[in-house]
Amino acid sequence: MREIRRDGDGALLGFLRPVGGVWEPLTVFGYPLGEPRPEEAASDEVHRSGLEVLMRPWEFLEDGEWYRCVILEAAGEEVRIQPNDHRYPHNVYALTLERPGPATFRPQ
Repeated sequence: MREIRRDGDGALLGFLRPVGGVWEPLTVFGYPLGEPRPEEAASDEVHRSGLEVLMRPWEFLEDGEWYRCVILEAAGEEVRIQPNDHRYPHNVYALTLERPGPATFRPQ
């Protein structure tokens, strides 16, 4: 994987993963930002939406139900989230999801 950093301050925006001759744009925790594409287009996608997508509402899957949440921290292969759904049955401030992917975690 190749890191994509912001010009100026060097903040990590996300990654590019090689996939069959093209590149898949990923968030800082490895979540796909879209379909694989040529390197320049994939890099542009990470620059455009790598951090912005982290500020959006998300949903996580638990016991067969999807619940709304917000991302508190994202790094490496884990995300710390805060459930933000009145239907969520547990009284917790935050949960840590390890290696979240589209099957268990998604933008709302």
